[in-house]
Amino acid sequence: MGYEVSVFRKEKQEIDFIALKKAKEYLVQVAYSVAEDSTYEREMALFNTLDNSRRKILITTDPVDISTSTVQHITLQKFLEMEDLEN
Repeated sequence: MGYEVSVFRKEKQEIDFIALKKAKEYLVQVAYSVAEDSTYEREMALFNTLDNSRRKILITTDPVDISTSTVQHITLQKFLEMEDLEN
């Protein structure tokens, strides 16, 4: 995909990846599943404190779309088939 990738940290919290490409930034959290409320809350916590200047993506194996108005959910299978994070 051609992204520069690193870990995004804010204070003592982190998001798994920040991906940079052509002046666009993507914040990416990855979890096997967020079906349990506590896991969902943990994975979304830092996303919910950040503004929307970067695209926020949550990748899981959960088949149900759990996208919100500010976070896009992508299944792992779909992610592996993608050529770019914009698709």
